[in-house]
Amino acid sequence: MSWTKIFKIREFGVLVALISLTIFLSLKSDDFFNFGNIMITVRMASELGIIACGVLLLMIAGEFDLSVGSIFALSPMISAICYTNYNLPIALATIIGLSVAVLLGYGNGVITVKTGIPSFITTLGTMMIFRSVVLVISNAFPVKITADATISKVIGGYLPPFSDDMMYDIPMAVVWVVVIMIIAYYVLEFTPLGNQIIASGGNEKAAIASGINTKKVKVITFMIVAFLAAFAGHIQAFRLGSVAPLNGKGMELAVIAACVIGGASLFGGVGTVFGTALGVLMTGLIKNGIVLLG
Repeated sequence: MSWTKIFKIREFGVLVALISLTIFLSLKSDDFFNFGNIMITVRMASELGIIACGVLLLMIAGEFDLSVGSIFALSPMISAICYTNYNLPIALATIIGLSVAVLLGYGNGVITVKTGIPSFITTLGTMMIFRSVVLVISNAFPVKITADATISKVIGGYLPPFSDDMMYDIPMAVVWVVVIMIIAYYVLEFTPLGNQIIASGGNEKAAIASGINTKKVKVITFMIVAFLAAFAGHIQAFRLGSVAPLNGKGMELAVIAACVIGGASLFGGVGTVFGTALGVLMTGLIKNGIVLLG
C-alpha cells in the first residue's frame, strides 16, 4: 500500500493524533504509563466505548440518540430498586432493568419513524423525561445494588487473578467492550442488517426502492443503542455497588463526539468500528490527561 493510500484512510488522522497525544502526555507526566493509570483510562473508555458501538450503528443509519445518558442511569436504577426495595433476585432485577431499556429504545424508534420528528428532537425530549423518572423513583438519592453476586462480577467485576490493589486488576468492562466491538464490526461488515443500516443512512430513498424496510432497521438500531447504554450503566453500577441518579449526565455528547472523531458522518452512511474505538480512546486520554496535567 502506498503512502498516498494510507493518508486517505479515514482513521489515519485520528490515529496520528492519538499517538501524538500519548507521546505528549508521557513526556509531561511520569505517571502516564503507570499500569494503574492506564487501567483507569481504559476502564473509563470501555464504558463509553460500549455505548459508542450502538451510537455508531445509529449514526450510520442516519439518526441520533441523545437519551443514552439518561438510559445509562435509569436502567440500573430500576434494577437497583427491584433488588433493594422489592427483594427480587439480582439476576431477575438486572433482566428487568435491561428489558425496560430495550422498550425505551423501541419507543424512541417508533416515535421517530412514525411521526417524522427528527430523532435529535425526539431523543432530546425523552432524555429529559427519562432523567426526570430517575430522579423521581430514586428520590434523588443513590440506591445500593449488590456487587457480590455472580452476575455482578461477570458484568461489572474484574478478571482473575486479583491483586491486593484493585487499581491493578483488569475490569470486565475491558472484556465486554472488545466483545461488543467485534460483534458490531461483524454486523456492519458481514450481515444483511449491516448492509441495510449503511444503505438506510447513505441513501434512504434508494434503500426503500431496493426493498429495505428502513423504518424497521432504524427502530432495531434504536433498541440496540438503548440496550448497550443500559448494559454500560449496569457495568458501572456493579463496579461501584450503587446507582446515582445523575450517572451518565453529559455522556450522550461525549459518545457522539467519539464517533465523529473516529470518522463517522453526522449525515449518516459512513463510519467504522475501528475509527470509533480510536475516538473513544482519544476521549479517554483527553479526560485522563487533564487530570494528570492538573
